[in-house]
Amino acid sequence: NNFDLYDMAGNVWQWVADWYGADAYREGDDRNPRGPAQGTFRVLRGGSWVTHDVEQLRCAHRHKVPPDTYAYSIG
Repeated sequence: NNFDLYDMAGNVWQWVADWYGADAYREGDDRNPRGPAQGTFRVLRGGSWVTHDVEQLRCAHRHKVPPDTYAYSIG
């Protein structure tokens, strides 16, 4: 790529702008579905080096956390 970044998947969780909604993908748009307008939890995507769950390493995996969460595994 233009930034010379390769093999970045799985290094850290990535914050996204969406609030978490369990049914966001069932009822949302086919492309770039948005979560609810407000909520209790924010969405992290991907996975990180600290997880032992292989399912969480997918780039498309959505994980819910409180918005004030801080960890070395979140980028």
